[in-house]
Amino acid sequence: MRGWLVGSTAFLLALCGDVYAQSGSEPFGQETVEVRSPRYARSKAQVRPHRHVQDHAHDHARTHRGHHHHDDGRVHDQRHRHPEDPHFGHVHGVETEHLFGFLSGSDVHHRGAKIGMIEIIGRFDKRDGRYQALGKKFEFAYGVTDTFNAAISLSAVRHKIDGVAGFDDVNNSLAFNGIGGEFRWNWVSRSTSPVGVTLHVEPVIQRHDELTGLRGRKYGAENKLIFDTELAKDRWFAAFNLLYEVERVLEQGETEWESGSKLGFALATTFRVTENVYLGFNAQYMRAYEGLTFRSFAGEAIYLGPTLFAKIGDRSFLSLAWNRQVWGAEARNNARLDLANFERDLFRLKAGVHF
Repeated sequence: MRGWLVGSTAFLLALCGDVYAQSGSEPFGQETVEVRSPRYARSKAQVRPHRHVQDHAHDHARTHRGHHHHDDGRVHDQRHRHPEDPHFGHVHGVETEHLFGFLSGSDVHHRGAKIGMIEIIGRFDKRDGRYQALGKKFEFAYGVTDTFNAAISLSAVRHKIDGVAGFDDVNNSLAFNGIGGEFRWNWVSRSTSPVGVTLHVEPVIQRHDELTGLRGRKYGAENKLIFDTELAKDRWFAAFNLLYEVERVLEQGETEWESGSKLGFALATTFRVTENVYLGFNAQYMRAYEGLTFRSFAGEAIYLGPTLFAKIGDRSFLSLAWNRQVWGAEARNNARLDLANFERDLFRLKAGVHF
């Protein structure tokens, strides 16, 4: 009997030792994991299965913030747009077209772009009397291709002229003044060259002479050959414009057409002072002629003044500029400045929004 008890005790001790060994700890790589019988397995909520390193890295990369990957197998731009989106590959960053005040930049809008704009130009002061001329233009521009833009516009005008030598007195309220167009061909893009080059042609048909304010018929065009460049990445820009303006005017009650033209060039530079605001400077030199082909010199003038450009949100902008005539000479007149063919002060405001 005693021998049986001793044998049974030894068997039980051996059995307990085996169970203890099964529920102990074993090394597994660099971790220590518990080894238990199935009925001691933890619930699924507690289990954190160790996956293959390659699978783990793949899932982890897809869930990092700022690294979202599309799974549709299609091409996307940086804003996750597909190629059929008219804005594919384009962001409404700083476009130099309106960056330089009275001057134009070479950038054109991408294919399919739609832009609505309003422009107000004020011209003030002659040598004597009172002279105020205010023009407004409402414009819609469209990106026909990535290198060619077209626009159509409606204009209005207001004049207050009193006691100015060589001018009739005019006092008209804001009145519809005609229609116009705008065509811009980008010959060299700033994305492929240090200098962008664009041809700008802007024809108009108007009911008032913008200089005299008199009613009649006017056909004209403002033409520019535009060059611009980026002096410091996203911060400092410069532009150069060659200018050629022509016009033919038939005043109401007259039988002979009058023709005139202007030729000149302009320089501008602008610098970013905050994330969305640029401050700059304009310089313009203009020569006035009688006739369309520089038949007779009439006068010349130099203008200087500051500019401001502000980007409003992702799709809108505001441009302001003021220029003052600081030097000029009128043909057959020894007086300082040319205030017959040009004004003393010019003011320009332009605002637009991308649709």
